[in-house]
Amino acid sequence: MPVHFAFLTDTHHYPDAPEDFGAPKMLTRSQEVLDAIPPALNTQAFDFVVHGGDFLCGGGSFNLPTETYLRSLDEAAKAFDQIQAPFYSIPGNHDCDAQNWSYKDYAARFPYPEPLTIVDAAPRLRLALANVFHDCDVLEQSGGIWTDALDQALRSAAEEALSDGCALLLFLHTWVLTDFDRDRGVVEGADKLRRTLSDNPSLVAAFTGHRHINRITPYRDYLIVDTACLIGFPLGYREIILSEDGYFTTRFHTLDLPQLNQDSYDRSTLEENRIWQGHVHDRDTEILLPRLKEVWG
Repeated sequence: MPVHFAFLTDTHHYPDAPEDFGAPKMLTRSQEVLDAIPPALNTQAFDFVVHGGDFLCGGGSFNLPTETYLRSLDEAAKAFDQIQAPFYSIPGNHDCDAQNWSYKDYAARFPYPEPLTIVDAAPRLRLALANVFHDCDVLEQSGGIWTDALDQALRSAAEEALSDGCALLLFLHTWVLTDFDRDRGVVEGADKLRRTLSDNPSLVAAFTGHRHINRITPYRDYLIVDTACLIGFPLGYREIILSEDGYFTTRFHTLDLPQLNQDSYDRSTLEENRIWQGHVHDRDTEILLPRLKEVWG
């Protein structure tokens, strides 16, 4: 039976934001986005939903006062509590308190893997939810670290999944692959992570956010899925279907907020918007995953 789920990321809620900050973000209208997410997801009857981190605007860049941070945390948690499907998430670099760089209050409202949580999300499918900020100074290392503890935990989970005939999906906030030979936004220790992904045939795909760009990359014999933000153009989330014959199908859905999406689009050049949005096959595509076919075969 196919598995049908949603992946969304980088919602960046900021109550009463004084400005929108860098494009494509529309922080002054983040409540509109929060309000639109649960109804959109609930109409599609997903098996589960995963958020890739950066619910908030803590950490660097925004200097969010602690009082506003706590309010944003409460409002975001209440919004995502309305999602009817099982809901999973990982922290992003902007989910900590900007004044003390602590995730303590975040961890009281959202799951906080230390460092990795494995979930049986559907028959023969497990999720590896990775916290790349569990053992680093977020102020100095905003891309997080793929630590030895994470690596060992993922390898162990992948071996167990293979033994049990389960496919394993990895979720982390920051990128696994560089972008045009640049390391910006890539998790520290990405080389080690890619070796682990390559070595373990139960790991069929890795999902990330952070850079606000749609990009799908078949790498060796697994897939890396980078996803744009939900706080600005292209203002959407991924619908994903994993089929028993090994096919990965995705469709990118834009929230029904046309004026907000247009206003965000108008903040960037045509070329910048093309990068945020990705090519058509970075949004809507169907790809055969040899590992998925083998594990589920």
